[in-house]
Amino acid sequence: MSQERVVAVSSVLQRIKVILTETFDFSRVWIQGEISNLTKHRSGHYYFSLKDDKGEMNCVMFSSYVRHLDFSLEEGMSVQVQASVNVYEPRGSLQLYVRNIRQDGLGALYLEYQKRYKKLKDAGYFLDDHKKNKPEWFDKIAIITAKEGAALQDALKTFQRRWPMLQIDLYPSYVQGKLAPKSLIRAIQKADQKNYDALLIIRGGGSFEDLFCFNDENLVKTLYECKTYTVSGVGHEVDTTLCDLVCDHRAVTPTAAAQWVTPDQVEIAQKIRSSQTQIENRIQTLLQNQMSQLKYLQNHPYLRDPLSWVYEKKIRLDHAQEALDHSRYRLQQYKAQLLKTDQDLFQRIKHSLHLKTIDHSHKTNQLKEMILKVQTQQKQRFSQTMLLLDACSPLKILERGYSVALKEGKPVHDIKELEINDPVKVVLEKGSFDALVLSKEEKTWLKNN
Repeated sequence: MSQERVVAVSSVLQRIKVILTETFDFSRVWIQGEISNLTKHRSGHYYFSLKDDKGEMNCVMFSSYVRHLDFSLEEGMSVQVQASVNVYEPRGSLQLYVRNIRQDGLGALYLEYQKRYKKLKDAGYFLDDHKKNKPEWFDKIAIITAKEGAALQDALKTFQRRWPMLQIDLYPSYVQGKLAPKSLIRAIQKADQKNYDALLIIRGGGSFEDLFCFNDENLVKTLYECKTYTVSGVGHEVDTTLCDLVCDHRAVTPTAAAQWVTPDQVEIAQKIRSSQTQIENRIQTLLQNQMSQLKYLQNHPYLRDPLSWVYEKKIRLDHAQEALDHSRYRLQQYKAQLLKTDQDLFQRIKHSLHLKTIDHSHKTNQLKEMILKVQTQQKQRFSQTMLLLDACSPLKILERGYSVALKEGKPVHDIKELEINDPVKVVLEKGSFDALVLSKEEKTWLKNN
């Protein structure tokens, strides 16, 4: 009987690892495939699967290599990678340690995704203006997901932990494969007629192909036309479907979607306790104030002996009545005095007006006499002036036979003003004539006399 040899699993894995690393050299080989199950870890490492229609391999690209990429690695991309093959011993899995990646065109599914995304975006299905506001409170919600899926269990656990009194109705649906889009649409349309506060469309993580049913155009249009507030929690944070983009709110996971529509009962209880404490303190303060007010009123002298208050008010009323009667008597006296003063004033004014009237009449007569006297004097003076003026008038002189000689319209006063043959006009009492100076003679006798 041959002796059996027993080895540990780790030893087998180490042996396989040595054979792979020493036998297969991929340093000059580009491995072609399509990116699937891409996870961009917060450490900077990329974890993904590289696959074709016949096979699939797990891959890891460490951050030291990731930072040298000159493009954004996305789900569904067709790429070529340089890598070394190795065995991950803790899981016994074969995987590629990728050092470099170059694009080899986009995969068919990814191209279809981009085509649908552009078409629906241009049509306005992803606009924020169309999205409904979050309701202030959620009493009942509908969940559209697989009946046996892990996403449903995660959501139910979250509801139970955060707000177990929430009413939840399940609308089972396929969430993967060719039948999924129509199944999802039927479930959404049915739930949308029941006046729920929110519709949750959830599914756990998966590959780009597994989640592709959530990129269906008709599904997007159905969600767009929903009357109910919609929440999408499909896949993980790195997964983005067209369903996520059209819903009123996109949660990164099914658990996050459940958290979005539920308050935390622990926080609510703390707020209630805090509010209760505030209310109790406020009530206690009000009671203390009211007790102090009551104590003050109870100790008030008027309340201890109400009759004394009544007697005091009665006495004050009597005093007020006396003061009122006195004021009324004084008012009557003032009224009588005012009436007498008014009558006296009226008589004085009447007498004064009478005296003024007599004086005015007398002065009027005097003024008339003075005016007549002045008029007579002025007439006499005017008559005298007229007589004097008439006596001095040149016409009176002409009436006595005298005449006036005019040269060039001016009276001639001196013989020296005339020359022989000068034309002159001679003015008489009743006319005038033209003459010519034939000779002139100066009369000296006038000077002698």
